[in-house]
Amino acid sequence: MDNEFDTFDAGVEPGGLRNSTQIRILITFLAGSSTRALTTSLLTEAMQLHGLANYFEIIDSIQELTENGILNNENNILSLTEKGIISLRELSDELPVSVKETALADVEKLQLLEKNEKENCVEIQKIENGYNVRFRIMHDEIKLMELSLYAADIEQAQDMKHKLLKDPSKIYSNIVSSLYT
Repeated sequence: MDNEFDTFDAGVEPGGLRNSTQIRILITFLAGSSTRALTTSLLTEAMQLHGLANYFEIIDSIQELTENGILNNENNILSLTEKGIISLRELSDELPVSVKETALADVEKLQLLEKNEKENCVEIQKIENGYNVRFRIMHDEIKLMELSLYAADIEQAQDMKHKLLKDPSKIYSNIVSSLYT
């Protein structure tokens, strides 16, 4: 494969992709490897999380892959076509394993965070001397736990929100476990 740098590299970290063919292969790999629905915005965010590719190059590549019949983009959900599956089999070895592993881990992490945000609720409310962070862990329609925490400032409140949504089942398990030990 031609490793010539032919893309914008703003925001691309060392080890990231600076070749449009490699970017298209990575997008195809992620669309074929994701176990959950993969949206354009999530894919773009995941590829930028560790500076693997430039935003505009990602968007252009998605459009080109769609136009060339490699990707389906229905209702903003990306999936591989038969042509895309064949291309992925032939070309996925052209990317460094570390790039594929990093990108796939970032996609899975963002998908889990998205799922947790849909299933659970975190509200930040300004109070007299700081912020109240209210968190509800849900399972289907059942409220398993409701927790309210004090935060001194908005940064601390946002940090709590992020950590609560990162792994709500771990928080729930730890609290329940501590009640029974």
